[in-house]
Amino acid sequence: MKKLFIVILLFFSLSAWTQNTLDEKKKLEFDENFFDAMNERLKNNYEKSNEYFEQCLSIDDQNDAIYFKMAQNYLDAKNYEKAFQYLEQARRINPENKWYQKLFIDIKIESGAPRDEIKKLIKKFEPVAQNKYVIRALTRKMYRKTSATNQSKPVKKENTSREGNHLAQLWQQKNYQALAKAAEKKLDDEPDNPQIYLYVARAYTGLNQPEKALEFLEMGSDFIVGDKKMQKSYYQQYIKVYQLLDKPKKVKLYQQKLEKI
Repeated sequence: MKKLFIVILLFFSLSAWTQNTLDEKKKLEFDENFFDAMNERLKNNYEKSNEYFEQCLSIDDQNDAIYFKMAQNYLDAKNYEKAFQYLEQARRINPENKWYQKLFIDIKIESGAPRDEIKKLIKKFEPVAQNKYVIRALTRKMYRKTSATNQSKPVKKENTSREGNHLAQLWQQKNYQALAKAAEKKLDDEPDNPQIYLYVARAYTGLNQPEKALEFLEMGSDFIVGDKKMQKSYYQQYIKVYQLLDKPKKVKLYQQKLEKI
């Protein structure tokens, strides 16, 4: 349903853009090809989707959103050269679009660009994005995708980190509001530290905001692979969160995961 809603929004945006530039017959043809393209994309039929998008471009070759969607298709199909090529067409027409800038970073990450290069791109994009969650998602993806070829910086353990001890103290004091604020701020410096995500999740659990707690648990879970102690802490927190959300099946699932550690 969420994907369909996004598709509908994009469709009306495109329709408004083409409304004053195409006659009715061409506009109808454009809309039909667009819907067919998005339908194939939702089914992961990227090649067929791009065939329909090409038909859109044959009608309106200055529609940057179509180039953008084709670049997304090529990225998902792991054809990074084509993804760059079509994204550059979108950026040529609309260079200020921040989502085109984000996709450029996504392609860089997926294509295996050096971590230092990606860090610079994310830093440059940060004031444009104006959304810390988008930046954190890009940073998490960067660390996850480059971990095989780049050594991640060591995680600071809570018992050896002064700030980690401060977070632990706030948690023990049940000062959840202060803990959430301090831990989220710390994530800006340590976006690959699963302990910090866990503290944020603990804070929002204590504040009876399980949806936000779950969000941070899922972000931090990228960094707990191979760390049984951290996995145990995460699974325990997942159980508490799903209890608050009244989802017994999920509670049982993580209880089973916990027993297997």
